Amino acid sequence: MSLKYVHFIGCGGAGTQPLALIFHELGYLCSGSDLIENNRTAALKAAGVTVAAPGHRRENLPAEANAENALVVFSSAATDENPEIQEARARGIRTVRRGEALAIIAERFPVTIAVGGSHGKTSVTSSIVHILTELGQAPGYLIGGNLCGNAASGTAGAGKIFVSEVDESDSTIACFHASLGVVTNVEDDHSWSVGGVENLFASFRTFAANARRLLYVPGENPDRLFQDFSAKSARMSEIPAAFQQRAGWGGFQRENAATAVKAVSMILPEIPMEKIIEAMLTFPGVERRMTLRKQNEKYLVIEDYAHHPTELAASISAFRENYPDKRLVIVFQPHRYARLQRYFDEFKTVLSRADRIFITPVFAAWTADAPVNSHTLAEAIGEKATALDGDWAAIGSAVKKELRQNDVAAVIGAGDLPEIFQYL
Repeated sequence: MSLKYVHFIGCGGAGTQPLALIFHELGYLCSGSDLIENNRTAALKAAGVTVAAPGHRRENLPAEANAENALVVFSSAATDENPEIQEARARGIRTVRRGEALAIIAERFPVTIAVGGSHGKTSVTSSIVHILTELGQAPGYLIGGNLCGNAASGTAGAGKIFVSEVDESDSTIACFHASLGVVTNVEDDHSWSVGGVENLFASFRTFAANARRLLYVPGENPDRLFQDFSAKSARMSEIPAAFQQRAGWGGFQRENAATAVKAVSMILPEIPMEKIIEAMLTFPGVERRMTLRKQNEKYLVIEDYAHHPTELAASISAFRENYPDKRLVIVFQPHRYARLQRYFDEFKTVLSRADRIFITPVFAAWTADAPVNSHTLAEAIGEKATALDGDWAAIGSAVKKELRQNDVAAVIGAGDLPEIFQYL
């Protein structure tokens, strides 16, 4: 197969769009479609990618694309009923998930760093990219979030080192063959979408087996899953003193920073550790990760992306550590009914650590309703929790009315929660 055409279904997605940019930079003739037009589809058009939006239609595939010269990449939202998937299969064109296409393009790079894990992937990946950039390495990368400063979420870079997140939610983490595989942690999140916990854990083991070297943060599941790979693996153990002293960083941020530093040192052992740490200390952060959104004489509003109980616990601990004298008000948006139902008791326990809790409607993200929702969660927490309904203007207004002098309002969730900020 001599690949020439690559078509992206759902090209405006956070993971698909930067991947399309990378293929385009490497010289492939790229096209795409999406149900909506947004800033990401606009960026693709500006780069020279042919984009059809809104809507999916058979004719969106390039007329010249065939089984010998083309690849069709689809996002998680696409189904077998998608007309472009049907057209591709009718022509005999190979169709692959986004994560599979990521593994294909990574083979173009001599050195690859792949970051997997239940939590912290975006922060660690972004940190590694920042360090390598500061060290003059011009890495290629794909990040599933937005870097502070409006940097692109994906680029081919100089074509030598490629850094990427890899996705366990659809098991495509198992497709990647990394020079260095990094695992931040392993929990059973997303097990419902891959056929169960054992299938999920098996994909992490395959990822580790495929990697030439492995770096992982110790924990019950990683220690058990990776025990057979001791000859090629390293366990994260030490957090540099410079990170321990960094004002405004919570414990999980220090661990993420240390993991990124260790990863770079394993890939570039000739670089002094002091220079790698110095580069990490200039990291500007990732959007929606402990990001200050508003500050006035009365209160602070800070956003975090946590949407799993473990992440939420780490987030609350960071808020308590950084703002010990402030009342902690949490505005939490549950992310997917399946996750809320699976971890309902854990969410109840963790959220109860705040002084005041507001629960917004669940961000469904392609999942159906469930026996539990925002109201059942608020009721389980008790009198200091309230479930809010309505549009973001109504929700924001209700929260703002209750904010007091010296409050820190933690707006936490992975969905469309940022819509609330204009009303706080």
